[in-house]
Amino acid sequence: MTVLAVQLVFLVAVLGWCAGASLDGASFPRRHPASAALCWTGAVLGLWASLFGLLVLALFWPGAAGHGFAELLTTCLTPHSHPGLLWGALGSCAVVALYSVRLSRGVPRLWRTVRSRRRHRSMLRLVARADDRHPDVLLLDHPLPVAYCLPAGARSIVISSGARTRLAPAELAAVLAHERAHLRHRHHALLLLLDLSHAALPWLPTLRRAMATVPLLLEMAADDAAVRRHGPDAVRSALQSLALLPGPSGTLAAAGDRPL
Repeated sequence: MTVLAVQLVFLVAVLGWCAGASLDGASFPRRHPASAALCWTGAVLGLWASLFGLLVLALFWPGAAGHGFAELLTTCLTPHSHPGLLWGALGSCAVVALYSVRLSRGVPRLWRTVRSRRRHRSMLRLVARADDRHPDVLLLDHPLPVAYCLPAGARSIVISSGARTRLAPAELAAVLAHERAHLRHRHHALLLLLDLSHAALPWLPTLRRAMATVPLLLEMAADDAAVRRHGPDAVRSALQSLALLPGPSGTLAAAGDRPL
């Protein structure tokens, strides 16, 4: 058990402090953004798995009375005179309070993002119409050329009339391939995981770096998926034709603000 605890602490230290710097300093993310995003995802999930393992050890090991939390609950009516028990209890309460405060900020933000998506989709049902040529696209009457996707729903891609007018057929196909790549690989779920992780553990360098790096990697990965189907020229000209504006909250928008 001691060896396992040391290994878990080592993993938390490596994944929480060193993994982000190593991934940021690597040379392959620009050439293989999808693989880089997968590495970031593995680092974040591995960090949470290691922390969960440490929590289980803290609760149930060692089994001596007064040490493990579960054992303490079964013997809480028995008087204990060891001062370490009091300090351990105070430390545990402080950690629980700290994480409760952090989660009380992160979980509502996550819920607001989900609610914003639902409100936006409800609004689209009123102002957008189905595209007869594409079963997964909604057309929005607006002169500004924009394209973005929302998770869930039968028609998850939104294209404005301005984008339809400005984009050539090959460019429009490239934009749709870009948005479909986001939906197919569940990029929205990964961004929600990062947001919640950063809200719970904002002091870890890996999570801070992930919040700054992974969104761009996901856009580059979607670009690569479109390039494989329609070629780099169509993707480049399509992204340059789209408005350099952020998409609505909770969406992933195609824009020309990154290198190809």
